[in-house]
Amino acid sequence: MAERPSGPGAMVTPRLLLPLGLLLAIAVGVSLRVAMRAQLDDGDRVRPLDSDSAYHLRRARFAAAHFPRTVLFDPLMNFPDGGVPIWPPLFDLALAAPARIAHGADATPGQVETGAAWVPVALAAAAIALAGLAARVPFGDAGGVAAAFFVAICPAHILWTQWGHTDQHVAESATGLLVLWLFLASRKGDEAADPRADGRQARSEAFAGGALALAVLSWQGAIYWGALLALAIFLEAVFFRRRALRPALLVLLVPAAVTAAATAAWLGPLRPPVTYISFGFFQPLFLAALAAGTVALETLVALRRRSLPKQALLQRLIFVAAALILLLPFSGELSRGLIRGVGYVLGKTTEAPGSGGYASYPAGWLHGIFETRPLLADGPGLALRQLSGAFLLSPLVLAVWAIRARRGPERRMHLALLLWGLVTLFLALSQRLNVYYAAPLAAFCLIEVVRFVRSGLAASEGPLRLVPAAAVGAAAAILLFPTAAGLRHELTVVRAPGSDLFDTLDWMKTRLPRTVDAYDAKLLDHPPGPPELASAESVLAPWSLGHFLLYRAELPVAANNFGYGFLDSVRFFLAEDEGEALKIAERHRARWVVATDLVPRMNDYARYLGRPPYLEAAGSGLRPKASYFATMQSRLYDFDGAASEASGAQVPALTRFRLVYHSKSAIRRGQGWLARWKVFEVLPP
Repeated sequence: MAERPSGPGAMVTPRLLLPLGLLLAIAVGVSLRVAMRAQLDDGDRVRPLDSDSAYHLRRARFAAAHFPRTVLFDPLMNFPDGGVPIWPPLFDLALAAPARIAHGADATPGQVETGAAWVPVALAAAAIALAGLAARVPFGDAGGVAAAFFVAICPAHILWTQWGHTDQHVAESATGLLVLWLFLASRKGDEAADPRADGRQARSEAFAGGALALAVLSWQGAIYWGALLALAIFLEAVFFRRRALRPALLVLLVPAAVTAAATAAWLGPLRPPVTYISFGFFQPLFLAALAAGTVALETLVALRRRSLPKQALLQRLIFVAAALILLLPFSGELSRGLIRGVGYVLGKTTEAPGSGGYASYPAGWLHGIFETRPLLADGPGLALRQLSGAFLLSPLVLAVWAIRARRGPERRMHLALLLWGLVTLFLALSQRLNVYYAAPLAAFCLIEVVRFVRSGLAASEGPLRLVPAAAVGAAAAILLFPTAAGLRHELTVVRAPGSDLFDTLDWMKTRLPRTVDAYDAKLLDHPPGPPELASAESVLAPWSLGHFLLYRAELPVAANNFGYGFLDSVRFFLAEDEGEALKIAERHRARWVVATDLVPRMNDYARYLGRPPYLEAAGSGLRPKASYFATMQSRLYDFDGAASEASGAQVPALTRFRLVYHSKSAIRRGQGWLARWKVFEVLPP
């Protein structure tokens, strides 16, 4: 057998494979994610890509001027009561950082928006690299490079991580992959075979705990990673007789302490509801409960096996007792929050208001939102285009990981992979919003399939052994082929709102009177806020416009995308009596109403209120019933408040609503055209 080449040059390629591969994957991924720039360009401003991106930019503007503070109770939403923005501040501080560093506290709105627009791209680059590092743990350098390239070009990941997409989803992806990489690394190796492995694993666990804290402070829902890791630690105790105290402390309790300290520092005396849906003390309490529960359950298992020394038992009893003393006062809120959180993932919500915020989203909140529909509700096509055929093979890959976790090398690592895969699959299938979580899972599945094909060919005899590379490449190409259409769609589809919406919002900002500066530093103080709020008036619009209105028009809003005022907005536009609508407007001190086409949602809204549908199927579309023309939606949007006749019935004129603006763009309605956006003034009695 010929000797393997030696010398400095022999190891260059293996050593450089991972770093060069990751850098190239990042370059490809970044180039694909900046395709959105032309859509969002607005002169010296950058348009928000969507409603949540708009509110993140609102908080970023506060943070740029008052770093590291931002608005934590916003009196201008849910007007006049105000409400708690549901997100932790860390991501918004990251959005503000480029403008703050480059331009200081006097950064203009356009400078904040431009700097913020690049943050998702930077975090996407980090996610691509972290996907590669996570895949490297089970699959080696080549697998790491393959996973990085998959995430770089995966339509499901590009969708939520493009330039200007200043929603927190890209931060969820990056911080979640950081947690995954570090936890997998902590489960790699065997302490019995390598005495140094225990120390390395402890360091990796500590880093994983720090990453979990970072994830939770970026997005409150990241506590699901805590539940996943807690389950992994407990099952290791059950199946592999591993002690749970150290990992529970490092992976769960340390981030609980870090997030509690950061939460207390940011909130000060403000106390939002203890709830799963918003930033507050639910998250650190939940992590602490996971740590205590994991240790308690592992202790019971060890006692049953009679394998726990007295000193170790005493340590666990002290820890669990201290945790119970801390957590018992919050046990009811924690249990209700957990139940509601699981319900949210399953698409079921029940409105539960709290002081200054919601404890659970309004009932029916998720039913009409496209992104919260199940991934396979319309068949497998969307999953194939966004995640490739490898994703549909994930149940088989999970079964393989389960076998390896039960018997085989690196059992703890494969147990962690299995649990992560199961949770990720559940999240992706339950709501198509979560497809970016599944991008690395699809990458791992693709690698497993390729390895299976390659090993099968290596064991074959005859001609098949002569073309292994071609066969492996063909298998990968077949699985990846559907994503070509998805990638083309992501690079060409127009997702940004049209300029007519921003023209309307800018008209409202410049032409409508206001008494409160939407970026007054006094809004950062805790309630009651600046005295000008007492005379302020709000805008009543479809709830999905709330964040846009507050950010760009800079006017108080009655309803918004957090769920505040959701039902009042629906009741107003579906009111069949002007007096009923005026009572809702007066309750929110609304002087202005924005109307737009709600035909696609009218039947959904009717269902929320327990009413029969306003539209019925007719041919290839929907036809309004007579009841539709009695609603405020029709009387405002279709007839501008004037008297009219529709479906053989007389529709009286509205007496206290006056059209003051309509957009230049229009939609087709019957034989005529209706302006896309209309603004009405609510007249005094």
